[in-house]
Amino acid sequence: MKYILPIILFFSASAMAQDGQNYDYNKNVKIKADSDPFFPAGEMAMYEYVFNKLEYSRDAVDRKVKGESLINFDVNADSTLNNFSVVTEVGYGIDQSIISILKELKFAPGTINGKAVAKNLLMSFPIEVE
Repeated sequence: MKYILPIILFFSASAMAQDGQNYDYNKNVKIKADSDPFFPAGEMAMYEYVFNKLEYSRDAVDRKVKGESLINFDVNADSTLNNFSVVTEVGYGIDQSIISILKELKFAPGTINGKAVAKNLLMSFPIEVE
């Protein structure tokens, strides 16, 4: 009877050691983070570019238009932009002017598992014409 306990402990320890041997703890796991599209020079540079090129109609200037233009669009895997839509409109041709300016730009595409993919962006452009 005194030999049974050591034998049981030996077999228990052997069984646990075998489980650990089947798993490679040194295996390298590569995880590629997903990312959203972005303007390579930075968001502030993109807004500066848009607002420097944006021209207001005489009517917009006379009415001192204020508001927010909310533009929805896709950034494709090749960095081009398309499928523009105006979610919140300021009017007076301002929203369409913003879209025309955005079409000139290239964005870094979004990624999924390290591969460039088309992703949707929603951007807000605060407007205050003085």
